[in-house]
Amino acid sequence: MRPALPAHFLLCCLLAGCGHVPLSSLPKLSKIDVRTTDLTQLRAGISLPADIRPLPGGVTMTIVAMPRDGGRHERKVVLEEVRDAVELAKLPALVSPGRRFTLFRLGAADAARLGAFREEMFAGPQNSGNRGSFALGADKACRLGELSGKPITMTGYLRTSETQDYVLLMRDFDLVEAVRAIDPKVDLATAIPPCETATGVRLSGSPAAP
Repeated sequence: MRPALPAHFLLCCLLAGCGHVPLSSLPKLSKIDVRTTDLTQLRAGISLPADIRPLPGGVTMTIVAMPRDGGRHERKVVLEEVRDAVELAKLPALVSPGRRFTLFRLGAADAARLGAFREEMFAGPQNSGNRGSFALGADKACRLGELSGKPITMTGYLRTSETQDYVLLMRDFDLVEAVRAIDPKVDLATAIPPCETATGVRLSGSPAAP
């Protein structure tokens, strides 16, 4: 029987946190062990309206470690888009008409970097009381046309070595509402620029994992 783990999993995407995770997903997500999950198998999928695209460098993953004696340490890396035709062909049907699904993973070098950090912070009896979390962030996007004024909804999925399949993290999370919660006067046309002119404008800051 596996002992209770101090490490836990957290999704962060704009203002979305555990309160947006469907209750039906929690049993599978609770199986994820931040200390031992196979980072090479981790996949994050994002479904957006077809005319809204995540920008390169806009989807990130952060591992946070909080030692039992205080302090906070973290490593943040950019996830890369999965373009392998064989893997993409095996995806379940996760997208409805009018939407586009993009799949992301850790690059080999970043998986090794996070693995080394995880070993330093969680391995060995001296680290047995340390707590930790994952945070996924999606905070840069662009548009192919003009904004319609309708909600820009995002649905997110996660697959790990523990879940084996894609688990729904959030459904139809309104990015417009999230941006305006930060700044009601924000110009969405600037915050979500045309893709041909976008240079990595941030939609918002992803919140820190606790």
